[in-house]
Amino acid sequence: MFSMLFLFSCSRKETEINNTAFVTGKITVDPEIDASSDYSGIRLYSTSQLDSGVADTLFIAETDASGEFSGLAIFPENDIYPMLVSRNQNIFGVLNMIFANNDTIRINGQIPDINNTVEIESYENEIYKTFERVDRGFNRVANFINAGMISADSIGIEIEKWSDIYWEVYDTYPGTFAGKVSAETSISILRGWNDSLMVDRSGILLDDIGRIMPSTLQLIVEYYAESEGLDRAINELNKIKETTDSKPQILDIDIQKIELLYDSSRTREANNLLEVFKSNYSKNPSAMDWAENISYDLEFLTPGYPFPEFRFKTIDGDSLDNQSLLGKPFLIEITRFENLLYQQQFDRTISIHQIYQNFDLEIITVPVNTNNITLQAFFEERSLLWDIIDPTSFDSEELLNLLNISSVPTRFLVDREGMIVRRYVGNEYDDVVRGLQQIINQNE
Repeated sequence: MFSMLFLFSCSRKETEINNTAFVTGKITVDPEIDASSDYSGIRLYSTSQLDSGVADTLFIAETDASGEFSGLAIFPENDIYPMLVSRNQNIFGVLNMIFANNDTIRINGQIPDINNTVEIESYENEIYKTFERVDRGFNRVANFINAGMISADSIGIEIEKWSDIYWEVYDTYPGTFAGKVSAETSISILRGWNDSLMVDRSGILLDDIGRIMPSTLQLIVEYYAESEGLDRAINELNKIKETTDSKPQILDIDIQKIELLYDSSRTREANNLLEVFKSNYSKNPSAMDWAENISYDLEFLTPGYPFPEFRFKTIDGDSLDNQSLLGKPFLIEITRFENLLYQQQFDRTISIHQIYQNFDLEIITVPVNTNNITLQAFFEERSLLWDIIDPTSFDSEELLNLLNISSVPTRFLVDREGMIVRRYVGNEYDDVVRGLQQIINQNE
């Protein structure tokens, strides 16, 4: 399934009420840089993107000689927004802060090192620190789990305990941005451990605020698709769509439905919905970019269709092409070796190779926009267990265009007949075992 983590912001014309927050503070200059004590002309500027693609100014202010400034931020919804701090066209930093309706924010700091000297005080930003403390605690536990330091019998208990702690922040601070983020986290970490509680809490959150994040929505949909089938998942999306008045949420749902049908090889239905989507969102550049990308994939890279013809040379000098791999399933991954996510997933790929080579699975790594020096550095402390393509033997841009790849790592799982099983972008790789089991079951 394609990544849905797009931020489709709604324009002020679409928002019935403009939220406002009063922003004030003082920005000074390090005396070692400027000893004049004249702090005027320091600019604070925050924007958000409209559906038209134009930047919408949410806040702008400039300091006086004493460094003081104040102004009103006007924004579509409570969220974290970036604020640029600049002077004389030089940007000294970007501050991430929460704009929440009726909040008062005070910012104190010093340039040029604004990010390390800034202090942000507000009701919402203080509450967010509570969420961050809980989040740090859970991340420590997650690291222990990943390191095998918590017994298998205790993992589920720990997950539910921390989910309850996150949910307590939501109950304690209702209506706050930090509370919402904490609730979303509470829901998401339950996936696979307590799915019924995950569904219950997502329902509460939807009833309370009428919207959940795309990533949370995706988990709910995946649960229904796996446990009760595709039609049940689509019915759940339709149900949520009928009960929300959030235009970004409705957009997320429309995208989810098309991707679900695409992944299930119900291409005709996906195409029909895509045409409706293009008509409904013709004035939204981000939505139309997504539609253009999936249109290409529906035509050329649909599950059940042949993988595009290719011919590569491995670093060992061997040739690889579609014909030479017929009769064997293969996982082809397009990546950059310096990509942090790919590095984090490398051990997982090793495990997949060790298990599924018994079912003739071939793994092929295609390093794009790289060179042999980077390749050699990557494998200095790693074993070469599968085919690595010589990065100088093909045109990276041509390959990225052919496979419509906009982010790496991207992987394609192909069955024994050379047909696409699924494409995995980024963290979607976590679902690859389901695709591998599908291939195995085809031959039972």
